[in-house]
Parts: sequence; C-alpha cells; structure tokens
Amino acid sequence: MKNTISALIFLCGILLLSTTSNANPVFPKDSADQAIMNAIADTIMPGAVLCVVENGQITYLQAYGNRAVCPEIEPMTTNTIFDLASVSKPLGAGTAALLLCAEGKLNINDFVCQYIPNYHPDVQIRHLMKHYSGLPAYMTAKRLEKIYHERQLDTTMSISDFMIDTIARCKRPSAVGEKYRYSCLNFISLQRVVENIVGTDINSHLRQTHYRNLNLPTMGWLPNDSLIFRIAPTECLEDECLRGKVHDPLAQIMMQGISGNAGLYATATEVAQWAIWFMNLPAETRVNGCNAGLWTDSVTTSIGTLTPSCRHTGYTGTSVTVLPEAKRALVLLTNRVHPKDEHNLSALRRILNGYLTP
Repeated sequence: MKNTISALIFLCGILLLSTTSNANPVFPKDSADQAIMNAIADTIMPGAVLCVVENGQITYLQAYGNRAVCPEIEPMTTNTIFDLASVSKPLGAGTAALLLCAEGKLNINDFVCQYIPNYHPDVQIRHLMKHYSGLPAYMTAKRLEKIYHERQLDTTMSISDFMIDTIARCKRPSAVGEKYRYSCLNFISLQRVVENIVGTDINSHLRQTHYRNLNLPTMGWLPNDSLIFRIAPTECLEDECLRGKVHDPLAQIMMQGISGNAGLYATATEVAQWAIWFMNLPAETRVNGCNAGLWTDSVTTSIGTLTPSCRHTGYTGTSVTVLPEAKRALVLLTNRVHPKDEHNLSALRRILNGYLTP
C-alpha cells in the first residue's frame, strides 16, 4: 500500500512539473538556431546575432554565419556592431523624447512648432511618434542635396538645417491625424525637437547621459574608427562597401550621419539591455512617452499573433520585439543588405517572434 501511495505521489509530482513547464515554456533555442541557419543557407542574409531576454534577463546570445562576405569572408561574432537602420527611431530619438517627457521637459501634446519655428502648426509630438503627422513617407536625398547646393541662398544654413526647413514647409499628402503613414521625416523632426531642448546634438546627448547610464559603450551614431573592424558592412555599391557609414541616404547625405530616422549603431546585447530597461519602466511612463515610438500593434508570427507587444524593424535586417508584461524580448540583428539588397526577412521574423509566446 505504501509503495502504491509513493508511486502516486511521484506521478503527481511529475505531472505538476510538466504542467508548470508548459505554462512557462523556455525559449526553444535549437529551433531558433535552425531557423536562422536555414535562412543563411538560403542566402537570405550572410549572418546574424540573436539575443533573447526571459524574465527580464538575457538568457541566450548566439552568432551565426558571417558578418562579411565581400571583399573577404569574416565570421560573425556576438560583439559585432550593426547599422540599426529604423530601429534607430525608438532607441534614439524616441528614447530621448520619452525621457524628456518623464522629466517634464516635453509633453506629447505639445505642438512641434513650439520647438521648430515655422513648422506645420497643427502637428503635435505624438503625431510624429505615432506617424500621424500627414508628412510624406520619405524624400529623395540626392535631389535635396542638389537643390541645397544650387540655391546657396543662405551660406550659414547647414545641410541638416535645410533638411528640417524642407520638412517644415513640405506639402503633406494627408491631414494631421487622418491617416497612419510611416515616415522617416517624423523622427528627423523629433530629433530636432530633442536637440533644441537639450542644446546639443542627439548623439552627444544620449552618449553622455542615457547610453552611459545603461553601460552601452558602442551604441550611438558615427562610430569611432577604432570600431570599424567590428561593424557588419551593409550594401556594396559600385565604389565602396558601406561600413560604419549609415546605409539610409537621408541620414547619410542630408543629416551627415546623425539622424532620428536611422544611423544608430549597436550590438545585439546593447539592444537587449535597452529592451530590459524599457520593459522595466512604469506602464504610465511608457504610454506618456508614446512607447518611444515602438509599434504597439500585434505581431504576426508563424503560429498566430502576439499581443500586447512592442516592436520595430530596420531596413538593413534588424529587429527588436518586446513583451513588457511577460518580461520577454527578442533581438535579431542581421545585415541582410550585404553584399546586395535582394532579400526579405519577414518569414524568419514571424518564426522567431512565435517562439516568444509565454
């Protein structure tokens, strides 16, 4: 009888452990590894770095493939630095704006023209951060550069000032608040708002304050030349492979490398540490700062949708997905535009985001 009772207790214990494990599954590292290696084998990208956060802590960090295949092959490493492309929006200007809101120096209901003279008078900060300003999605950098050099009406106006002035006066395809239109111009404008408040460029400001406080030594714009060997190159053009030189034309040409829409550089670990900071913020702080510009709609995965979630992707092949309530995050950094801009990461992102389901 004793043996029977002991066996039943043991069996119940096994079932309880199994139930608990299923309720809080561990991130399936092997499956994620295989999905990424399959994408590399299919030449979707030359390599990648994956960083996973569970229970508010980094639990997995892995490098795959190569960070460069042209002109020579270089193996990917976990400390590789990436051009974050549009992930720069939430981690850069979005973060700076959120912090200023938390400090009471900015409010998302403020009008942009309070900080940028002659700006569209009906656009508020929240319209920029949520992409409801009505501004065009993009502008052609080479055309703007040509106009800037042809006019030379004001020799004291820098090319970045000319960019802001052009955005402030441009024709808008839709009225403010009428339609969601994802626009790089929104975060270039937000950058200037931040800079006019703090009195210095956004790169110096964040490097000396927030990034330093979070111990993110390589996160920032215009990476130091000493770090070039760790940077994953992006597209190989006719005359050069971009390495340490931002891929986005507006950021590169018109904003001289420091731009609210792109050009931030960081490692996967640094992006994950930013995600941990973000998910530990009070919900009210996140909301009052428009979630730093992260998209907060549901995430499509291979097994359904994740909601609520905060996420952003970047053109070069970068992405971050954060589930604040579950204390989980996934960072995937790749340079899928190297050596050529030919492939899409949507399928891989859906698979990996599906593994985040708590």
